[in-house]
Amino acid sequence: MQLLRPYPRLFTVIFAAIALLLFVVEHINGRFWLNDLRVYYGAGEALWKGEPLYGVAHGLDSGVFKYAPLLALVYALFALLPYSVAASIQYLLITLAFIDGVRRIDRLVRLKLLSGKAEAYLPLFLIAVACIVHLHRELHLGNINMMLLWLLIVALEQLQRGRDGLGGLLLGAAILAKPHFLILAPLLVMHGKWKTLGAACIALVAGLFLPALVLGWTGNWQVHAAWLGEMAKHNAALIYTGGDDYRAVNTIYSFAHRALLQHVLSASAVEAYALLALIAGAFAAFVWWNTKRQAPEAFTVEFLVLVALVPSLTLTDTEHFLFALPVVAYVIHRLVPKADPRWLAVVAVPLLLAYGGNFEDALGPFSDVLIHHGVLGIGSFGLIVLGVLLWSRSNQRGAVVSNPLP
Repeated sequence: MQLLRPYPRLFTVIFAAIALLLFVVEHINGRFWLNDLRVYYGAGEALWKGEPLYGVAHGLDSGVFKYAPLLALVYALFALLPYSVAASIQYLLITLAFIDGVRRIDRLVRLKLLSGKAEAYLPLFLIAVACIVHLHRELHLGNINMMLLWLLIVALEQLQRGRDGLGGLLLGAAILAKPHFLILAPLLVMHGKWKTLGAACIALVAGLFLPALVLGWTGNWQVHAAWLGEMAKHNAALIYTGGDDYRAVNTIYSFAHRALLQHVLSASAVEAYALLALIAGAFAAFVWWNTKRQAPEAFTVEFLVLVALVPSLTLTDTEHFLFALPVVAYVIHRLVPKADPRWLAVVAVPLLLAYGGNFEDALGPFSDVLIHHGVLGIGSFGLIVLGVLLWSRSNQRGAVVSNPLP
């Protein structure tokens, strides 16, 4: 069929149609709310009116703005439009970021990590299905995670093509939106990507000073201080110890505490930071080992693993686990059409179900059980560990270098 060619046209058509159908259904049901966007939109309005950005609710009682002032400046442009128009634009941007992002991730995994694996629709659609729950929530809330993942993938592609300056600028833009991506800075240092670091710093400095055009110098410093205070408040408790507040239930700290450490330690920030230091040390050893054995495409894998780790290391909503999608894609490509190694399905399928199988409407009360035990976080971290092990086993020194991206 002509519709199937060229690859991946069929994927684009089907998921564009699904997004359009959901758009219509949300309107019919009166649920086209995009409540996260409402917060960004309200922050943009506050910027125009000279009202506080932080410590107050925008749109909803719980709608506290936690992003950098620059993001409020961006959404101040949205605030010039009627909310329904702004929401429709946001919905379209998320849809485009998902469709193009998954296509780029599929190509990246096949060409760079699997030495030019042939194009195939089965793994491509499975990648999308694996994250469909998180995508639906992302679209319903109007969040920016999929757009940020798209930006990071494009930045990585630029670095792979030797465009270190452009890649650094894009990376700096992603860090401005979500400072957690500063986790990538030590990786750039370890690989000596100084031009990339310099360009990222230029983007960061520009992003910090641009709001001064609206707020003035004094107002700019004050609003950035308020932002840092809001971030510190948001990440005050990283370990879930019970109750109805599940913001920290999916962190690796919560899993380690519930599984083992609760028998010898009381939950505290010190415990979380010690675990973070342990993870950082293990990752540094992984980078050193890759360098020593001259593993091909090591930087690409390390970059994607760090991005995937972000929602496991900080307080997030479930849709933030879209950042693990490149690692999920790698595992799926190793799983189909034929599992490599043969035992992979036994381990990978349960982890994929834990990562993306919590269809709340279908599972009913059992969904609450999965949420209460942080199954999403366990599945995501398990897939990261599995992906690293699979790649390490199949990429020894002297392996064939993957094909470059076109």
